[in-house]
Amino acid sequence: MTRADLRTLVLGWLDDPNGAYFTSSLVNTWINLAQRRVQMMLLQAGENWYMKPVETLTVVGQADYVLPSDHMITHRVEYVITGTGTNEVLRPLGEITTNQQDLISKNLGTPSNFYIKKDRITISPTPDQANKVIRLFYSPLVQDLANDADEPDVPEQFHEYVALLAAEDGFIKDDRAPTNLLVKKEKYEALLKE
Repeated sequence: MTRADLRTLVLGWLDDPNGAYFTSSLVNTWINLAQRRVQMMLLQAGENWYMKPVETLTVVGQADYVLPSDHMITHRVEYVITGTGTNEVLRPLGEITTNQQDLISKNLGTPSNFYIKKDRITISPTPDQANKVIRLFYSPLVQDLANDADEPDVPEQFHEYVALLAAEDGFIKDDRAPTNLLVKKEKYEALLKE
């Protein structure tokens, strides 16, 4: 479904098919917020629908590296010791807390751990070799639907669920109980839990 299709569906459930009370701008905002909630539910369900890799090269003595601007959740970080492609020798980096960093050597060495600081990933020990690949597998935050022809970045079977969550926001604004929508919403939530 496109954003226009989702908006039509939401307005129909809200008994305002012409958008006289619920403006397109407001419904579009609800659709974008709903898409983010569906993404969070899919991530919590352990789905890797969004996971993608990104690579950067090490710099001797540099521990902090900027995360992608769309970074949302880190799934895995690995350090390529040698080789390329199928001949890579990898070392997965273990996630530690900022307090645990004190347990890691302050000397330069081969990275074995990482932790996140806002928009940066810090690896430790600090690399002692340049141009080694650090590969981050992460899930990006879904992009807002900016145009009516855009489709939500969720599996197709959950497009209607995006509309349900958006319509629920409309019922909240209108101070009405979304009784009929709740039954349908529970079916999708059960599907996500599977």
